Amino acid sequence: MTPPGPLLASIYGLYLLAVITPGPNTFIVTRLALSASRRHAAWAVLGIALGNAVWLCVTLGGVAVLLQQIPGGMRAVRYAGGLFLLYMGVRGLLAARAASRASAAEPAVTPEKALVERALAGEEARPFRSGLFSSLSNPNTMPFYLSLLAPTVVAGIPPWVRVAAGAGILTIGMAWYGTLAWGLSTGHVRRAYSRREPLIRRVLALMLVVYGIRLLVKG
Repeated sequence: MTPPGPLLASIYGLYLLAVITPGPNTFIVTRLALSASRRHAAWAVLGIALGNAVWLCVTLGGVAVLLQQIPGGMRAVRYAGGLFLLYMGVRGLLAARAASRASAAEPAVTPEKALVERALAGEEARPFRSGLFSSLSNPNTMPFYLSLLAPTVVAGIPPWVRVAAGAGILTIGMAWYGTLAWGLSTGHVRRAYSRREPLIRRVLALMLVVYGIRLLVKG
């Protein structure tokens, strides 16, 4: 059994890697920060945080506890989570390769971005609702949280570890999206990130691949 300290550190580290990988929530915050204002983006961040809190409560308060009572349930989650993270990593590597080939003036359109673009009508008037909808409607959130938080519901792990894991995830998410909203509204971070985006995306994707393989090997 992994001690609580290293366990929480690994959960926070992996979540940080995942949250800074561009996805639907990132596109919402980015669009509002660039096309509207910092205040609009901040409201979207609060909506995203509420959506994440709902997913965490569902995962830690219900589904994960139920799976713990089913023989082999958590092992199945680990296998499913490993495959899912492996899929995310491979898809990230492919997207990074496409981004490196695309013109800076014509960025590649990913399925996630296309999905968000269809739901952006009127978002500047409802930034909080846009952020909440983006978080709650993301089908990747539940399997990711299940795979990420599965080690916190094994026998011998005290309940406060689950609380700390959930609170840390919410804090990291708000800190990252808040930093993104602030940075993109100034333009300096945007220019620095754009110059290194393909490399950053490759590194993050490789980390997800490694963690997914680790889950599959450990079983």
